[in-house]
Amino acid sequence: MPNLDVLRKHLLREGHLDKPQLVGLIQQASDILRKEPNVIKLKEPVIIVGDIHGQYYDLIHMFEKVVDNRNLPKTNMLFLGDYVDRGSYSIEVCIFLYALKINYPNEIIMLRGNHESRAMTEHFTFREEVLKKYDGDEDIYEKFIESFESMPISADVNGDYLCMHGGISPELQTVDDINAINRFVEPPL
Repeated sequence: MPNLDVLRKHLLREGHLDKPQLVGLIQQASDILRKEPNVIKLKEPVIIVGDIHGQYYDLIHMFEKVVDNRNLPKTNMLFLGDYVDRGSYSIEVCIFLYALKINYPNEIIMLRGNHESRAMTEHFTFREEVLKKYDGDEDIYEKFIESFESMPISADVNGDYLCMHGGISPELQTVDDINAINRFVEPPL
């Protein structure tokens, strides 16, 4: 289990994980995510967090102000996607959220946003960030893409709220329709 306090402080000091540590963390999180259904059912209390877009310091500030005093794992956290691109610390955001997911697999829910795709990460900044921080290592980038393809796509909170990153197609009429989607692929453009 990753030590969240040590990891949080290490990343705040712009610390780095070596390749075997990072690949192991991504793989562990992917294995958990892959087993989840497309639609996750959650009960309140739940903290819902929107786009983070590579803003690690903002994520940690929010976490310290909102989450630490609520005592995980007693509070569910639902992240609606867009963890990467735009900000300079997308890898750090993913590392911290994956470590949370590994430590609290049932309380931390990470949905896939539109930026968790090959098309978006190549168009914006995530691929470039991975290659820069990990000496051009395409393998690490591919591991991240595999992890993104493992993420669920929506959540049902108390049967009252259907949560997801973006809108819903008019072709999808029921939760069963969402659960029937093959999410383990690159989304069509």
